[in-house]
Formats: sequence, structure tokens, C-alpha cells
Amino acid sequence: SFYMSSAERETKAISDIVHNTQEFFKKISFLCLGMLVLLVLFSKTIIKTDYDAFYVASLTLILGINYYFNYYFGIAHQLLIKADQKIYIVQSIQMITLILNAGICIAAMKAGMGIHGVKLIGVFVFLLNPIVYRIYVKKYFSISKKIYDPNRAFPKKKEGIIHHISYFIHRNTDIVILSLFCGVKEVSVYSVYYSIVYAIENLLNAVASGISAAIGNIIAKSEKNLLWNSFQVYEAFNTILTSFFYTAAAVLIVPFIRIYTQGVTDVEYSRPLFAYLLILAQWFYCIRIPYGNVVNAAGHYRQTKPGAYLEAVLNLGISLLAVKQYGLNGVIFGTLAAMLTRTIYTVWYLSKNILQRKIRMFIKQAGANLLLGIGIAALFPLVYTVSTDNFLSWFRDAFFVSSVILLLFAVLNFFVYHALVVAFAESLRKRVLKKPSDNK
Repeated sequence: SFYMSSAERETKAISDIVHNTQEFFKKISFLCLGMLVLLVLFSKTIIKTDYDAFYVASLTLILGINYYFNYYFGIAHQLLIKADQKIYIVQSIQMITLILNAGICIAAMKAGMGIHGVKLIGVFVFLLNPIVYRIYVKKYFSISKKIYDPNRAFPKKKEGIIHHISYFIHRNTDIVILSLFCGVKEVSVYSVYYSIVYAIENLLNAVASGISAAIGNIIAKSEKNLLWNSFQVYEAFNTILTSFFYTAAAVLIVPFIRIYTQGVTDVEYSRPLFAYLLILAQWFYCIRIPYGNVVNAAGHYRQTKPGAYLEAVLNLGISLLAVKQYGLNGVIFGTLAAMLTRTIYTVWYLSKNILQRKIRMFIKQAGANLLLGIGIAALFPLVYTVSTDNFLSWFRDAFFVSSVILLLFAVLNFFVYHALVVAFAESLRKRVLKKPSDNK
């Protein structure tokens, strides 16, 4: 609805949808708040740790309250800004608050402030995001305080919440299960590795958000040929970036962790198998970003509910079954199985129902990049050892490794996307040849 209304600049419709969206997410925020209260009350019981109950409960409250603030204050305005293809506004605001938070937290830690104080600072800093979104929307959009059409529905919201629950399970299942069955030390190992792969995911999502907003407007205007051509470029760009970043991570992450955790002896942080499984799971998750964004932009929430259900069930089920015997590796294997299944389902649905193209195009393109990535991750350490002495030497090696990997993927994808490259070159040639005649 945001895409359609924004594309047509229907002021009254946008205003009604914003109000409806705000009310919807306020209900979700209260649900999150209730869940957070329960988690705070029983945190000491369900989390294995030597810290006292007040320490655990208060830290849980501080870490979880951001979810409530985000849903209650900011999501509706953020969605509107993205739909208006102003993703750079959202990214700029997030970048500024991230840098601001990092600077203040570093200063606070140097001043001797404990983890509770540092994390509480983060709560207030990140609260600036929804506040600035609200100010921006109030300035650049005519959002009325009244509702023009009380019967104007927020379509597919029930189906949309199912997808959001699936995403929530994807984001939090591993931590919860590890906390219950393995203790906070294994959670610490998971968090260190996940923070790296999650940073790559955020980068890919930031790139995709701007493109998906444009594609959302293309879908809203029913421009099928433009959708096909735009998606081809979008998919190629995402496939190459995803494969490059996660392949580089597969080669570099364990040496980085060894340097990062030097002197830590309470738990073993060098977990190559876990690292490879986690990176592979994230690769499958990120490779489907264009497909998932187009499905969402087209509003096909109800039609793709089976994929969301299947992902959530597989993630929870396999992780719970495997955690006792295989621990950290068992949990991430459940995530990998869920990501693979959901990706196949999403690609199949989009190819059949929206793009009307053969799924073998995806298999060929993604499969070639996956095989090259696995080959590099397996063979590169045999011919080149990344330094674990210090960060300076690691960065030097990381630059060399990344350059080689980027070159290999560039060569591969020149042949994989040869037709797309030729079409782009021909289009560029025609533009260049056309300019002299235009000047005349």
C-alpha cells in the first residue's frame, strides 16, 4: 500500500495508511512488552549463568526495551520513507546514531561505567532513530491527524505478521536455545561470530533497500518489462556481493577471532566448523534478498505463508533436536536447514508467480557462485596462511585475500552473466553513439 500510494502520491491514502500502520505496530509493541516482562521475571530461571537474579533481570530489560520503542514509535514512518525511495535518509540516520552510540559507549567504558550503564546509553541513543523519522515525515509529508476513510484497510497485515514472526524466530532462536541448553559461554562464542556475519547482512540489506523501493514502485505501476530487466541486474549484483563477502569471511573469520580473543581462556573461540555452517546459512539467507523483497513489494504475504511456517518449524525443531548432542553446531545446522528451505521456496514462488521465468536460471547463477565460494574456502588456507599475530598483519593479509577472491568472482560472473554484460555494453554503446546526433 505504501508503494502504490507513494507512487501515485495519494496524500489522503498515505495519511490513512500511516495511522493504520501505527496502530497495528503499537499492538505488536505491547505484545513485545508483555513477552519482555515475562522474560525479565523468569530470566534467572531459564538462563544458565553465575550472575545474580537482579543483574540478569535488569540487563535483560535494558537489552529488550529497544524492541518496544522501535515498534511503538518508528516503524510506520520508516516504512513510508523507504517506500518513497529515500532509503539514504534511513541509512544516514542509522549510521549517525551508530557512530554516536559507539563514541559515547567507548567513552563510558573508559570512564569505568559497567555494562548496564553502557547498554542503557545505547537505548537512549537509538531512540533518536524513530524520533528523527517522525520529524522527517511530519516535515515532508502531509500526514493529517484525522482519518479520511476509516474503512481503508491495512491489507494483508495478518499475513504480514506471520512473516515477521518467522523473521523474529530466525533472528533469536539460536541465542534462546543456546542460553537454555548450553549456557552463556556458548552464547558468547555465537555472538562474536554472528556479529561479523550480521554486519555483512546489514550491508547487503542497506544496498538492497534502495533497489527494492524502486522495484516496489515498478510493481505498483505494473511495468512488467522494466521489472524483468531491473530484477536481472538486482539479482546479479546481490549474488556477486553476497558470494564475495561471505567467501572472504569464510577464509578470514577464524584468524580474526583468534586475534580478537587472545588471552581469553574460559571458552574455546576457535570453531572453524561452526564458522563455515554459520556463513553458509547466512549466504542462503542473503542470496534470497532480491526474491524476498520483490515478493513483499508485490504484497504476496498470504500466498507465501507456507514458506514462513516451514522456516520457523524447521529452525526450532531441528535446533531443539540437535542442540543436546551437537551443541553450537547442532543449533546452527537447524538454522542452515531452515534458510536453505525458505530460499528454495521463495525463489520457486517468485519465478513461477511474479517473474514467470525458469528456476534453473537461479540454480545456474547461485550454484556457480556457491561452488566457487566453497572451493576457495576449502583450498585457500592450504596455499596461504592468514596471519594471527596482530590486527595490523591480519588487515594486510585480509586486503590481499579479498582482492584475489574478488578477482575470481569477477571472472566467474563475467561468464555466468555474459548475456547481461553484453546487453549492458550494447545499451551503453547506443547511448554514447546517440549523444553526437543529439548535440546536432
